[in-house]
Amino acid sequence: MRETEVHSRLMYEFQRIRKVNIMSGAKVSRMEFFALQVIGGYQQKTGLSGIYVSELAGQLKIASSQTSRMLKGLEERGLIGRSVDAGDRRNTCVFLTEDGRETCRETGDYLRDYMKRVLKSMGEERVEELISLCGELAEVMEQESLGGTMNGKNISISE
Repeated sequence: MRETEVHSRLMYEFQRIRKVNIMSGAKVSRMEFFALQVIGGYQQKTGLSGIYVSELAGQLKIASSQTSRMLKGLEERGLIGRSVDAGDRRNTCVFLTEDGRETCRETGDYLRDYMKRVLKSMGEERVEELISLCGELAEVMEQESLGGTMNGKNISISE
C-alpha cells in the first residue's frame, strides 16, 4: 500500500473517531463535562471552596474568554456558582453546586457505560492490541515531532 494512502486512511479513521458524538445522551457538552470534573477535582484535592477562572482555563487549555462563556452557561443552568475573592476582587472562583456534582456523576456513569458497551463489542483481546498499538504510535509520533525533519531540514517543536 502506498504511503500516502496509508496516511490518508489513518487520518480519516482518527477524524471519524473524533467526530463521534459520545455526549449525545448527556446533559452537558464534552468541554463542560471536563470543566465540571476539573472544578470538582480541584475542590476535593485542595479542600478549597472553588477554583479561579484563570486556573480552570489553564487546566482546560482554552482561552479565558472561552472559559468565561462556558461558565456563564453552566451558571445559568445552576451547575456552578461563582464567588469573588475577598482578598483580590479581580479574581473569581467557581464551584460546583449540588446539581453540578450530580450532573458530573451522571455524565461520568453514562460515559463509563458507553465505553463498556464499545469495548465489549470489540472484545478484550482486540482492545488490548489497540491500546498497545496506540501507545506505540504515540511514542513514535512524539519522537518524530521532537527531532524529525521537514523537507530535509531538521525541525524542533517546543511546547
